[in-house]
Amino acid sequence: MPLTLNDIDLPPSVEGKLARAYGSKCSLQKFLELDPEQVGRTARLLPADVDLAFQCVANAFYPFSRRQTTAWQMTENERDTIRVFSTGCPILDRTLRGGIRLGQITELYGESGCGKTQFCIQLSLEVQRTFRSRGEEAKVVYINTESQIEKIDKRLKHISYYRAKADKPFNIADARCLQQKFFDNIYLDIIRHYRHLEMTLVDRLPLLLSRENNIRLIIIDSLAALFRSEDIMFEHHTKANTLQYFGFAMHTLCQRYNLAIVCVNQVQTQFAQNTCFSLLPQSMKLGPALGLTWAFLIHCRIQLSKTENIEEHHPDSQQSQVVFDERKAMTSIKTNVVYLRSLAIDYCYYIPRTNRCNYFIVDRGVFGSEN
Repeated sequence: MPLTLNDIDLPPSVEGKLARAYGSKCSLQKFLELDPEQVGRTARLLPADVDLAFQCVANAFYPFSRRQTTAWQMTENERDTIRVFSTGCPILDRTLRGGIRLGQITELYGESGCGKTQFCIQLSLEVQRTFRSRGEEAKVVYINTESQIEKIDKRLKHISYYRAKADKPFNIADARCLQQKFFDNIYLDIIRHYRHLEMTLVDRLPLLLSRENNIRLIIIDSLAALFRSEDIMFEHHTKANTLQYFGFAMHTLCQRYNLAIVCVNQVQTQFAQNTCFSLLPQSMKLGPALGLTWAFLIHCRIQLSKTENIEEHHPDSQQSQVVFDERKAMTSIKTNVVYLRSLAIDYCYYIPRTNRCNYFIVDRGVFGSEN
């Protein structure tokens, strides 16, 4: 539900006159569209009270505008506060220029089965390990919108156990304690409607972050699922306005609390651009969903995709594959194979688009490949 005048704190004298003139159920957006002079005449308010009312409503409706800083202050704050946490693999870190940056929105998009959720689960553990190595504590908010929670919990147990063993515990009991610590630092939330996400970004998360100042990562898996389920009810401008409001709220959380937000996006079929004018049918390709409005709000977009390549004799794999050689007209069996996927930079202001690598998924997690 949209915020109304009854949901915000106003001076008693101003609140009573506005309630009598416009009603307590008047939405903040509708109030901001009114003419200030007309509000003063209708509610019989002084110009100073009208300015105060509009300022209070604007601060509630646009939470990202409450704190105004100069460009120099933003540069100095970024230099002092933005840090990077590892992805858990040196190859992936080298491709991403150190890992995932705090204070920014990073998007992962790709087709189904390319490892987006697995990558997010690994990030929720690695941000804790990165800060723990510096003597600090980091917590994670994981917002799930489409996957079954049992699958995430099962995969989280697998990867966290291997991560706990990698920290060289004294014994098995110590490893179990480290694994439990991983779980205790992850807040898992289930959201199935975009209105609930709006309430979370604007109200619930700021309240949680004011109490837990060591939250360093928020994962939304996935943002597109909430809008695709409601696409039939959305008009284009309404969807764009909602996405823009979500993006501004995320920017506020990133900058105010120095944390990273990782959003998972789905893919949709798009027309490829033709360089010449012709009557030939346009080719189709897979591109990120949610359109240009969302694309302009994120700092880094990473594409994950499947490939047909495999890697043999991997110690963490027990899979085999039968391969047919057309030249020799014979089949062969490749053992201990892993299926390679591709990580590429779609756009990012601090990473060149030429940075890319292959990666694979095993029980221990997601790792880059030199092949």
